[in-house]
Amino acid sequence: MDDWSKQFLNAFGTAVQDLTQQLSEDTERWLDELTEQLAHASDALVQTTDQWAEQVQEAIDPEIDRIVDELNHVVAPWRLTLNTQVNYVVDELDEILGPLVTGLSGIDQWFEEVSSPINSTVEPLLQNYPACVGCRNFCGQTYGGNTLVCAMHPFGPEEERHCPDWDSVWPQPPQA
Repeated sequence: MDDWSKQFLNAFGTAVQDLTQQLSEDTERWLDELTEQLAHASDALVQTTDQWAEQVQEAIDPEIDRIVDELNHVVAPWRLTLNTQVNYVVDELDEILGPLVTGLSGIDQWFEEVSSPINSTVEPLLQNYPACVGCRNFCGQTYGGNTLVCAMHPFGPEEERHCPDWDSVWPQPPQA
């Protein structure tokens, strides 16, 4: 009797296993087919959407071009008037500011001439060359780590308080 129940259970187990296997294969095949159909449907949807977008674009483009042309036509006189007015203002400013700018172009040379006596007085004091204070020949620039005092005495005069070549930078009062 035991064989009979074992055979029955084995046959039942095999049938359930076969059924499960068949069901699994059928489900997998169905999902594959569904996936393929969805891919075709999505391709068709994308293609239809692209065609629709192209049709909309073709329908809208002429209207947009027409609107832009109309706007350009309306704005053109204003732009021309504005450009004319801007050019007029620029010409007026050029007439007014031209001589001023020309006059100011020489201001740097004038400023250098005016400040030269002050620089020739202050810089020697700051650089510790008391004999050179107020001398027209003082240079005071540093080249390669060495200060050039002047062309006659590159390293400064031999005497600390007196220079035989000293020449005043300050204007001399007229002799009476």
